Amino acid sequence: MRIERMDLASIKTFFSKLIRMSFFDLGREWDNQVVSYLANMLTDFVRTERLYRFTDAEGRRIQTVVEMLIESQNGPYENSEWERELRKYIGDFTLFMTGIFRDYIARGSYLRYYINEGTKSYFFVSRYDLETGKGDPVTFIKLSQDFEFYSGALDYMRKVYFQPGKSGDPFSSFVARLSKVQH
Repeated sequence: MRIERMDLASIKTFFSKLIRMSFFDLGREWDNQVVSYLANMLTDFVRTERLYRFTDAEGRRIQTVVEMLIESQNGPYENSEWERELRKYIGDFTLFMTGIFRDYIARGSYLRYYINEGTKSYFFVSRYDLETGKGDPVTFIKLSQDFEFYSGALDYMRKVYFQPGKSGDPFSSFVARLSKVQH
């Protein structure tokens, strides 16, 4: 099944529901701010062009965490809004990859590395937001402190709620569920 036009609000609602169900299944109360953040992040990454949205000085797409960290060191200003956005992206990217594509990350033997870098990146963002009085330092400190749980909860959500369909495609049931959400 192909979705011609995605209703991003429906997708966010869909992800929010699954995240809450996963937290409940795992015996964890959910924080509405964190659930909303995670649902927004997943919805954002539904659009594949958003997954690799940063480029290096030569205009090539940055595709690895190492390249992202190098770029953060070579960026225009240390502790700038630009570095904050890159660090937020590193946190989001590592959380997404360790949650939704955990098997792939684990096979590459960099699961622990991604978890550590995501934790540090969200901590950087929380500290930056606190120092500047902008953004949402509380949500980012929660994401930093409980990164491993949120990553595991997204992995759980994928395993339990995105079962392979008859074609063997693990996202076919996701597409089928999503089409039922859209009106």
